[in-house]
Parts: sequence; C-alpha cells; structure tokens
Amino acid sequence: MHVSNDTTVLESRKEGKSFLELVAKRISEPDLAAELISAAARLVVASASAHGKENTPVTAATYAVAAPSDASLLVKFPGLSLVAPRGKFDVGFSPEALVLSNAKSSVVVPVAAITHVAILDQIPQDTKKRCLMFVVLERNGPAVMNGKQRLEAVIIQTLETEELRAVTSKGEALDGPAAAVLCEALALVKPGFEEFIAPDPDLFRTAKGHLGVSAYVKASPGHLFPLRGGLLFAERPPMFLPLADVLAVEYRRPQSATFDLVLHVRPREGGSGSSSSSSVQQLEFSQVDKAEMGRLQSYFATCKIKLYDPAAPPRLDGGAAAAGAQAAAAAAGGSSGGAYGEDAEGDDDESDEDDEDFDPSELQRLESGRATKRQRTGASGSAGAGPSTSKAAAAAAEDEDEDDEAEADDEDAESDEDEEEEDSYDEDEELADLTDEEDMAAEAVRRAARRGGQAAGAEEEDDDEDDDEDD
Repeated sequence: MHVSNDTTVLESRKEGKSFLELVAKRISEPDLAAELISAAARLVVASASAHGKENTPVTAATYAVAAPSDASLLVKFPGLSLVAPRGKFDVGFSPEALVLSNAKSSVVVPVAAITHVAILDQIPQDTKKRCLMFVVLERNGPAVMNGKQRLEAVIIQTLETEELRAVTSKGEALDGPAAAVLCEALALVKPGFEEFIAPDPDLFRTAKGHLGVSAYVKASPGHLFPLRGGLLFAERPPMFLPLADVLAVEYRRPQSATFDLVLHVRPREGGSGSSSSSSVQQLEFSQVDKAEMGRLQSYFATCKIKLYDPAAPPRLDGGAAAAGAQAAAAAAGGSSGGAYGEDAEGDDDESDEDDEDFDPSELQRLESGRATKRQRTGASGSAGAGPSTSKAAAAAAEDEDEDDEAEADDEDAESDEDEEEEDSYDEDEELADLTDEEDMAAEAVRRAARRGGQAAGAEEEDDDEDDDEDD
C-alpha cells in the first residue's frame, strides 16, 4: 500500500489534515485506515483535475497518485513493449491512473496528466512496420517521475499487424489492432477525451513522401512529425510541443545542404523536476535536409507561426507584437536603404552642380587630349568625353548637310588642328592626367585650360612674327 504518498496528498490541504486526524482517532484497524486514506487521496486528485490546475497547489505531491490495486483496474495488458520508459511492462488502466509495472519498477501515470495521444504508424525508414502510441504528458506543472527522471511521454510500441484481446472488469470485450484497442481502453478511463492526433499527409509530407522529417536533438537522431496540434519528436528523447507554446520559428544555415530548425518557445511552467525559466527558450532540431525547408515553411505559415525576427524577438510580456510592428515599419521604410538613398541623391546634386559649371568650349582641347590618351592606352574610350562628344556629334551632323567642297575644307582644317594638338599634346596630356588622378574641381580645370590656351596663343603670335620677318 502506498499510504505515504496518499498521506502527502491529503496533508497538502487543510481539510486533508483534518481527515487524517479523524482517521487516526476513530479507525483502529490499519487496513481500513489505509483504504480510507487512499480513497480520500484519489478524490482530492480527481477534484483538482476537474476544477483545473489553477485551484491545485503546484507541488510534487499533486500527481502523487497511489498505485491502484489489480482489483480496481478496468483492464490490463501484460508484457507490452515500451520505448519510454524502456522495457517490457504490464500496462493497467484505471480511472485514476495508468500503471506500468514489471519485476524491477512500477510507474504510476495519473490520467489527469495525459494531454494528447498520437498514433504513429508510418515511421520513416522503419522496416519493422512498428506502430507507436505516444501518450503525451502535461508539459507544464507537476512532473510524472520514473525514478529520478521526468517522463515527457509514455510510448507503447506495437506492430501494424499485432492485435490485442481483453475483457474489462465490466465484462466489455476489447478486440482488434493493438493501437486501436489501447486507445479504446484509454477512452474508457478518461471519458470525453478527444485529443487523439495523427500525422496528416494533407498538412505535411516530406520531399520523399514521408510524414516525418529526419532531424537531431543534440546528438540523438529521430524524426520530427508536424501535426495539427503541435510538433512531435520520436523516439528519443520523446517530445511533444503544442503549437500554442511556439512563439517563432527560425531557419539557421539555410544555404547549406542541411539546416537547423530552431523554435522559440515558452518556458516550462513550475512543478517538480521542471526546468522553469522566465525567458523565451530555444529548441533546436539540427541537420534537417534542405529539401524540406519549403515544406516546413508552408506548415508553419498554415499554423500561423511567425518567422523569427532578430530585430523584434518574441517576448513573454506580450511586447513582441509592438516590436514586430516597428520592425515591419522599419523594413517597409528601409531605414538603412533610405540613408543609402539620401547619400546617393546628394552625390547626384553635387554632380549636377559640376555639370552646370562645366564649359565644353573651354575644355575642348583638354577633352581632345584625354580621348587621344585613352585610345592609345586602351582605356574606356569616350566614357569620359561627356559634353564634348555631344558637341562633336552635332558638328558632324551639320557637316553631313554641307557640300563636298565644304567637307574638304573642314577636313583640311581638322588636319591642321590635329597637328597643333599633337604639338601641344604633352601639355594637355599632363593636364588630363591631373584631372583623372587628382579629381580636380571644375573651376581648377577651367583655370588650367585658360592658362594653356593663352600660352598656345602666345606661341602662335611668335610664330606669325617670325614668318613676317622671314618674308
């Protein structure tokens, strides 16, 4: 008899303490006293479950349910194979608890702690054709312990072809596929329970047609099953995460052959054996095939799970929505892009001012020298000619309308100008190099051009005077 656990349950309440005192005074037979205490403890747990955990003290004693005797079991299935806890167990069903027992241990799982039951009958790369009954236990609140280890789920393993037969204590026959019979037994001890879930190929299917994605949790390989009620990881460590606890999803290393799926989730709430925290936690499923990214993105979009934004990370105080709106507004406005756009516009304004000050006629000789230099050195050609090129094109268009005689005269004139440019090329080339390398301001270029033009004019006058003297 588990009198100590029942006593602990009753002592957690004022009325329970009064009941224990009354039993000690009035009941002299130990066996009768133990039965009364056990019955009272079950009533306390059942009442707490019916009214919700908000009215129940969050202590380790909340789920300290006494192991029902074989006589109180509704049905029992001997020698079932379990993945969690691992081993062969006799599994008994009672209105208060599931009892997992073998020669080495006994685990009591309160019915009130069961939140979902998932049936996995198409496990990727499973040649044995197993079927797993994944009994999900309450993630928040008190822990269900197997020795010193907290149980996240009870996983009963059967084969697709395996069948079970049993008769309940009420004379009802249970017969059929093992997974179906086990679900029927659970429904008998937990009336009204409807949280039976299974993978849905219309909701998620991998690139290879499987219902689960291969992934790792730390160093443990397994499969992640996206379901309508949440995400389930099997087999070890067994894990079920309700979608209501998922705040955001993140895809890390998306350019690699495999990526890491990171879920930002609510922390586990209090209770014995829990790792409670006041901050958002990260749950990582690593080495997921890149081919599954699009399908997972579609799944999370269907389930209304938002993409993780490092500029507005999810918060538990409800501020994530406001931060997300600010981040969305910033992204729409393009704060960094806007700054870049302003700088670019400013550069254009400065360039326009330089173009307005630029005088093509004064720099014609300079541009002619620059074009000649670039042609010789194999540079970008006329890319830097600018307005001078436009003027030359206009002059060429006018020359086409003139008669042959005018064209000949223009060609002779251009030849004379080319000879003069070749004579003064060194000076112009030096000035062009100066503008290219030092990026002189337009005003400085004009002054240099004027000085060059005046010097060239003076040389021409000296040449004319020398010609006159010779004549």
